[in-house]
Amino acid sequence: MFAPERIRIIKGILLDKKHINVSDLSSILNVSEVTVRRDLEKLEKENFLIRTHGGAILNDQSLFDEDECDNVEDDPYHEQRVEIAEIASHMIQDNDVILLSPGLTNLCIAKKVLNKRNVTVLTNYLKIASELAANASIKVILPGGDLDPASMILTGKLTEENIRSFFVSKAFIEVEGVSMERGYTVQSIDRASVIREMVNITRERIIVCPYKCFDNIAFSQIGPLTMANKVITNPSVPDQYKNYFFENNVQLFTAFNSYEGGL
Repeated sequence: MFAPERIRIIKGILLDKKHINVSDLSSILNVSEVTVRRDLEKLEKENFLIRTHGGAILNDQSLFDEDECDNVEDDPYHEQRVEIAEIASHMIQDNDVILLSPGLTNLCIAKKVLNKRNVTVLTNYLKIASELAANASIKVILPGGDLDPASMILTGKLTEENIRSFFVSKAFIEVEGVSMERGYTVQSIDRASVIREMVNITRERIIVCPYKCFDNIAFSQIGPLTMANKVITNPSVPDQYKNYFFENNVQLFTAFNSYEGGL
């Protein structure tokens, strides 16, 4: 396995688990512990991690952690998310039954849903549920499961089983990576497992993410690019993706006027 691939895997594991042992990495990567320590040293110089005796921990200060970002001033992509949310709001009608997966972009969409009437929202993100509670005409359904108090996200086998009991007309799925080689990805293994169930209970799969997610590969794969019916992002998305979506009949929305009929 080449160094770039090892580095990608190490980053994915640390983003998901926050800590890792050298011996475990050696087994996962099928390389010597000397090689692992060299990779960890490189990532420490990049301020991605902090080496410990026998392993490493994630350097949280080096990352923008969406799960910890509640305020506009903390989110460098807030304007892009609001732009996406504005497009999404025109896809949601009164009386719709929709799904919002966890993420800051979907939290922005939830704020727009507050202006709708008699909408039913299925979500496993308690921050979205709390936001929607301000409108008594909106019905919020939580699937249950194991609550991560840090992220306020429900995951686990119970969440997955309960999600299979529902059906929604539109699912807004937020991702952290979009690439030609790996499709749609998110950092968390548990979150990815739940999202894979979500895409199976909807008529319309709508991927949402800021442009910064393109040409990025997160740790856990959800599905290929053709999995989506629609993708909502910002105008800065690379042209190769615009062409790919057009050629594969995936509708791409990158500005408000794109909803009126074009790319």
